[in-house]
Amino acid sequence: MGGFPGGTYTGVLPPQPPQPTPYPAPPVAPPANRTPKSVWVISGSAVVLAVAAVAMGVLAWTRPDPAPVTTTVTPAAPVYSAEQVSAARDEACAASKSVVSAVYEASVPLVAALPNRDSPEYKAALANEQSVVLVEMEYLRLHTPPATPREIADPMGDYIDATYAVLAADTSGQDRNLPAQQGQTAMDKVHAACQK
Repeated sequence: MGGFPGGTYTGVLPPQPPQPTPYPAPPVAPPANRTPKSVWVISGSAVVLAVAAVAMGVLAWTRPDPAPVTTTVTPAAPVYSAEQVSAARDEACAASKSVVSAVYEASVPLVAALPNRDSPEYKAALANEQSVVLVEMEYLRLHTPPATPREIADPMGDYIDATYAVLAADTSGQDRNLPAQQGQTAMDKVHAACQK
């Protein structure tokens, strides 16, 4: 091979251009920018609000429903005209006269048969009195309108109660005198108020 012994040569090679790199070098990273504090504050606030909303939702979901509120409204007492009161007075007074007469007529045969409560006459008179009293007391209630003055309506109610007590005494074989006297006293008040 040419003029160098042993295949070695020493010499200076001429300068060569650098070998190209197969890939370009990555760009130099810019210095890391720090996230501003405001982003951290806003993010933290959003997390706190989300946790608070979840907590409030759980509390509202587990809380029992409030008790229902009941409002009671008491209606005012009705006001009746003078004509309505007068018509109610006349109707109640007429009904009381008719009822007292019918109840008296039904009780006369019963009182006559009282000494022997086991007699057929007493039993027939009692059955008659029971039916008359039930019908007449209902008639009296129906003909005592709401516009009836209290000085008539109240003793009328007492008369009805006393008459039912008389009927109960007659049916059970008890003394009828006390409830009969109470009924008479109540009806005397009704008649006195009807005379005004």
